[in-house]
Amino acid sequence: MLLPLAGCGGGTKSRQEPQAPAAGAPQATAGAQGASGQTASPAACPTKATRKFAKTRFITNAGLAAGTFKRYIYTPFKSGAFQAGAPKRKRSIAKAAVAAVFAFDQLRRAKTNAQADPTLCKVLISPIDKLSSSMKDLAGKLKGGNADPTEIGGVFDGIEGFRKDAGGAGAGFQDKTPPASAVGG
Repeated sequence: MLLPLAGCGGGTKSRQEPQAPAAGAPQATAGAQGASGQTASPAACPTKATRKFAKTRFITNAGLAAGTFKRYIYTPFKSGAFQAGAPKRKRSIAKAAVAAVFAFDQLRRAKTNAQADPTLCKVLISPIDKLSSSMKDLAGKLKGGNADPTEIGGVFDGIEGFRKDAGGAGAGFQDKTPPASAVGG
């Protein structure tokens, strides 16, 4: 992860050198931030946007994560596709596992974009960390063939809470349907 940051700073020395320590600072606090579960401190957040269209990218990634979860995990779960004896149960669970991994990746990308925007960074890092952790746990259980109803419901509630937090930060998002190739149909 340091190599891409080092590669970005080498192009324009006069402007990028002052930002290099700032780019390193969030990484140094990100581990402590995830472990403590607290919102990013103002010192860890940038004072101005460090990435072009960070909020737009965040909205897209968060919408893809929510839409993927709803289409491939929550809706099949509510319709009974994961229950023993359901037709195409194994296929539904396999698709749900792939979808959970895709949604987790979209949340990772959303976090990167939130860290590049001062407002989003201060408000949304902690909720993204919590939701990402839940999604990762769910993906692992689905890969093992287990569909825990309480965990699926908990992730759904987490997404809705995250949606509310994002809307309050001025980055409300709607569910977006992922490309069929991303999840397998």
